[in-house]
Amino acid sequence: MAGTKQKPGNQGLILLREDIANRSFRKVYLLYGEEDYLVQQYKHALIDAVAAPGDSMNLNIHRSESLDWGQLQDEILSMPFFADHRMVVLEDTKLFMSRKTGKGSDETSEDEDGDAEEGSPDGQENEAALTRTQDDADLSARMAAFIPKIPETTVVLFVEQPDEKKAGGKKGKVSVDKRGKLYKAVVREGLAAEFAAQDMQSLTKWVMAKLAAEKIRITSGALERFLQMTGNDMSHIHTETEKLISYAGEGGVLHLKDVEAVTSEILEGKVFRMIDLIARHDRIGALNLYNDLLQLKESPRVILVLLMKQFDRMMLAKDVISRGGGYPLVMSELKLQDWQARQLVSQARYYDMRRLRELTQECVRMQQMVQSGRMEERLATELMIVKCSSEQ
Repeated sequence: MAGTKQKPGNQGLILLREDIANRSFRKVYLLYGEEDYLVQQYKHALIDAVAAPGDSMNLNIHRSESLDWGQLQDEILSMPFFADHRMVVLEDTKLFMSRKTGKGSDETSEDEDGDAEEGSPDGQENEAALTRTQDDADLSARMAAFIPKIPETTVVLFVEQPDEKKAGGKKGKVSVDKRGKLYKAVVREGLAAEFAAQDMQSLTKWVMAKLAAEKIRITSGALERFLQMTGNDMSHIHTETEKLISYAGEGGVLHLKDVEAVTSEILEGKVFRMIDLIARHDRIGALNLYNDLLQLKESPRVILVLLMKQFDRMMLAKDVISRGGGYPLVMSELKLQDWQARQLVSQARYYDMRRLRELTQECVRMQQMVQSGRMEERLATELMIVKCSSEQ
């Protein structure tokens, strides 16, 4: 099946669903996006549609950044064995990343002061990194040129996973350069489907549908609290929803106390509750919750980063409010979920703009002291909790 010109938005997902339903396949697909849960769901759906269960003769899966180009070509060009199609799956190859080399980029063989000299350990590491980058760029270019040669009997599937964020180990954005030759070749000859993080309305409908399938009802307050505790990661929401289903049983009713008893709350949600206490100048309550987080082996440095991030958001929310906006505009401009925007506006009311600016700058200073080794991270975070909860 030849590639169909894609339109902006979710057109890629719509076409992907049609291909799976109709068993009419393109020669190449790219699945990527911040919502890895959906990426994995559609990956398995596409594999199941193309390859018969247990058909190892017609399915090759590579889960490594290191690919043997010769072997890869052989697999793609081979005819299917007693089947309509064969499939080659390439997961997390990083071939769609933007490749920058030379002075001023992140990957250089030598810094401006000449510290990474040839023969030194740093110089050898930089040279090795530059070589890997060049090898990846070469393979990406080869693949882009090769895609038009993929036979109609082969389906090549690229699956690119989100990067790990440093703060809290959360999933971040996917390194896919839409300006690159490989991405353009996939779109021209096949289909690229991006799975963005879902909004609160979509997540609410999804959870309600899963509960309704088991004839389980949930109060509106319990549902809102559930999504506060789980965040917007669909994989985590799926796991926690299954726990609720097991807890309630078919035909059960879930109340707020049930959700809070069963659901595992994400770090950001716990920190959000801690900041609620800080904003209300409940220093003892905030420090107690902070100690609870430490007992759960949460990183003080990550908590400090989230604290700084939230006070920076409060400044932005305060600015929106000063311009006559309410929490809907805060939600829109800061790209927050409904409950996050409402709580952020509520927290910001306890501070004036001058105080918010001072506390944000102090958070930055504390983080710099931790990074330089001049202050221990636990002490720095405790000091910020005390300062931020002060009534002055």
